[in-house]
Amino acid sequence: MALPPALGQAFRMVAAELGMRSAAGLFLRELMGAGGAPLVREARDQLGREFPVLDFVAEQRLSGAAEAPLDPEGVLDALGGVTRLLVVGLEADCLDVLVPRLSGVEVGLVTDAGGLEPDFRRVLANYDGLMVPVGLSELQRWAGRRSALLTFIYGTDGHAAHVSPSWLRVSGPDVRTQFRSLIGWDILGQPMTVYPRWMVETSPGDFSRLVGPRPPARALSPAREAT
Repeated sequence: MALPPALGQAFRMVAAELGMRSAAGLFLRELMGAGGAPLVREARDQLGREFPVLDFVAEQRLSGAAEAPLDPEGVLDALGGVTRLLVVGLEADCLDVLVPRLSGVEVGLVTDAGGLEPDFRRVLANYDGLMVPVGLSELQRWAGRRSALLTFIYGTDGHAAHVSPSWLRVSGPDVRTQFRSLIGWDILGQPMTVYPRWMVETSPGDFSRLVGPRPPARALSPAREAT
């Protein structure tokens, strides 16, 4: 089976409204079901340089690693005592497991696309009022000693972390002092292996708390299964 035509354009459109990791997981699950590892490998080779998160997730699949579980417990722990949370960047899979558990927390999503152009009204409609749109001019209303900023990190080597460009527009020194916590949720767990297009580099030291994923389970090889 050949790759569908205009796959890169389709991936970019979906990534705009789901996030890079969420879209990569969705596309690669479909490709694996349709054509197995050869089709996933072809998609990685064709699109990986343009979409490094897809490249990363495809490498995990091809190496036999299971999809890393998205565990919000570390984020929930970091948000203890917070009453207002401002999310910068978009990853639907992450928000789907986190937002419904934020009882008593007012949640806002910064409506700055950071290079992609989602329809934020459609994105937010999926959360039934649990999360509201917040423009950059409204940051001051969300600040306070019981407020937090959260963004998604696409891998870190301990010296640099890759984030959405929208994070740099929000997290300047004047803003950092106005929020109790700045939380980075590392949703890859390892650095990407190709140039991190669509991302910008920041220091892990910019965050008051870094949260990583649970280690993904690895599939057993046929030889191990037989023993």
